[in-house]
Amino acid sequence: MKKKILVRAILAVWIVIWALFLIRPYFKKHLLGEYFTLLTLSAEGKRAHIMGEDLHRFINFCEGSIPKPFTYKVVGITGDSIENRRARYYLYPNMEDRDPGYKIFKTLDSERYILKKAR
Repeated sequence: MKKKILVRAILAVWIVIWALFLIRPYFKKHLLGEYFTLLTLSAEGKRAHIMGEDLHRFINFCEGSIPKPFTYKVVGITGDSIENRRARYYLYPNMEDRDPGYKIFKTLDSERYILKKAR
């Protein structure tokens, strides 16, 4: 009988300690506010929050301004950057090409872009 109580007490303490280990990073890094923000946003808002407003506006511009299907080359984003990878991902199935149908310049400012037909 005492052995069962001792085992249950040890198990309860062990569960509490592990629960604290799992919850602690959220409080320490102040992530709860960000998770709450993500819960309240729409799918499009979540995408904008994760990608950044500037890149999100740029991708919406590309999708809305260029007829489908198209080939493109983005000028103004470095080739190895995460922004370039995200742009490729969200513009798929349209393909980036060396001889593109459209050149998209992301250098004017944060809200205006230049679209140039290459062919």
